[in-house]
Amino acid sequence: MDVVFVHGAGKEGADAWPHQVAVAEVGWFFLPRLGVADDAARDAQRLLEWLRDRDGGHVVAHSYGANAALLAAQKDPSLVHSLALLEPACFDVARGMPAVEEHVAAMTPVFAVANDTSVSVHDFSRLFAAGMGAEPPDLPDEALQASVSRLRALHPLWGVGLRPKPNLPARTLVITAGWSPLYEETAHALVASCARHLIIEGPGHRLQDDRQVMQVLREHWGA
Repeated sequence: MDVVFVHGAGKEGADAWPHQVAVAEVGWFFLPRLGVADDAARDAQRLLEWLRDRDGGHVVAHSYGANAALLAAQKDPSLVHSLALLEPACFDVARGMPAVEEHVAAMTPVFAVANDTSVSVHDFSRLFAAGMGAEPPDLPDEALQASVSRLRALHPLWGVGLRPKPNLPARTLVITAGWSPLYEETAHALVASCARHLIIEGPGHRLQDDRQVMQVLREHWGA
């Protein structure tokens, strides 16, 4: 069974999916990051190339990576045998909803100074964390520099080219953790496009670290 896993904006490739790597089967692929940061449009093309080489497959994506997965499904839904989106940060599909609009308003000025060299690494880290409603990470200088370089190069999580009501593959599952209105609103918007929605409370944003998610994915693939 061919399955491709698409990471979010943090850890990349196999490092982003430790529980899935531990039980990986032949045909499973953990898409690595290309360059400094992710790019939804570029990564959608990489996904499509991988899927075409195998006459299609199952796609699992987390957070920012869900944008690339949805873009790929928009362009060639026949290649996506099933789609599973974990806490998808696909805010194009949920524009107009309150938490999404609040997030866009908070993060727009942050992305606006991403290329401003007068904004230090520590200052940008604080700005980004504040816009996300979180505390800045306590990292050694070298690790912080790498993290901030990635965040500065990241495209915003809206305006990526998703349709407001995308045509989803017949088997599309959205899994959220129920902790953030931002992701719940996105899930509700995708349900309006005929996705199935499951809430697994407890694990927070990195749902793939909850062991029960793997069982849910297997059931989804075999539905």
